[in-house]
Amino acid sequence: MTEVRVGLIEFGKALNDSVTLPGLGELPGGQVSAGRAVRGARARLRRGDHVLADNLRLGIMVRKKFFSSDVEAVTDAGFLKDVFVAVGRRDLAKGDSLELYTDDTVGPDTSRQDGVGAVLAPGFDQLTGFHASVGVREGVLRFGALVSLVRGGRPAGEPMRVLGLFGPAGPLEELPPGPPGTVLLGFQCEVPPLAGDALVAFQEPAHDFLERREGSVVVHGVTDLGNGSVVAAVEVPEGRGAAFTTGSPARVLRPIGTTFNERSTVVSADLRILSLARDGVAVRTSAGTRVFTVGLATRDLRENDLIEAYVPAAVAPLAPLAPLAPPPAPAPAAVDVNTASGPELASLPGLSPSRVTTALELRQRQGGFPDVEAFGIAIGLQPHEIVRLRGRATAGRVALRETGVRQLDI
Repeated sequence: MTEVRVGLIEFGKALNDSVTLPGLGELPGGQVSAGRAVRGARARLRRGDHVLADNLRLGIMVRKKFFSSDVEAVTDAGFLKDVFVAVGRRDLAKGDSLELYTDDTVGPDTSRQDGVGAVLAPGFDQLTGFHASVGVREGVLRFGALVSLVRGGRPAGEPMRVLGLFGPAGPLEELPPGPPGTVLLGFQCEVPPLAGDALVAFQEPAHDFLERREGSVVVHGVTDLGNGSVVAAVEVPEGRGAAFTTGSPARVLRPIGTTFNERSTVVSADLRILSLARDGVAVRTSAGTRVFTVGLATRDLRENDLIEAYVPAAVAPLAPLAPLAPPPAPAPAAVDVNTASGPELASLPGLSPSRVTTALELRQRQGGFPDVEAFGIAIGLQPHEIVRLRGRATAGRVALRETGVRQLDI
């Protein structure tokens, strides 16, 4: 298995919901919540517990500059950073996330052509990357379509997404044969387009979603049964939910990298959950249970691995109507490290009285902190302690005394 999960972008957590790029429109803003966001990475669109789309590409990625409201193109961004992206979807909303990954073996299905266009004149922009004037010869080109650049009858680079489609009157949803239009490809192009290249679009099956995730659990202990299978003692991570079901497919993910570059490799896939038990008693589902055991037909399972259970869309049953539950308690407001009082800072995990004193002195001396990561490093927090600040702390705008220029938490 070659898939490596390299990062996660969550929308609705950034300081700004969107930015506007001239000629392109609004790009949604998200925060890198795990690993790193690398321009050109493949991505899955997740909404709640459903995976809505796969084989998206992180084609454009910009961020706001430190000392102005202007934006700049970036090639990668670490966790707790805000980025604004284009992936070929206009429906990214608060609560959605992009699961970023690489896979050197399994690629998108390019067996069914939907349209073919000829590149007439290529172009490049520092912010939005590659674009080209294209005349469609047959079929149709659509916004968000999976396309491949073909040169001399052979693909040039990996398949990518149409990030924008424009005619003389403005944005288009599709481009049929006739007058040429401009196709925006961004920075996902591994090979710059040339006049005379072909741009081939591919059909993708219509679907409401690809799979439903039942959740992920962390392995704390493994018992080898000696028959090619294991029983794992697992725990649902704090703040998350999981409802495993006997017979559901599962994957095993193995975390790699460091705290600031969290990644995980899919080491086993298409497994089946053979058994579930709670307090030593066999159960069909783990719903509502934080600690339980899982039986899997694999021996390649280690402590700290993640087991991810899912149901493919083709076999996903309609969920039964659940009884109304009381609304959840509102999450506590994030503490702004640039304005919070001493007692408010002391409420954050890992902030001892001495660290609170250090934070207040540094804030008074330098005027504030550019982001939460810089705040944690400045007061001596360890990487795992900085991770615990996620969702609990934020770094708002600060004014530098020397210049009066406003600095953004990005």
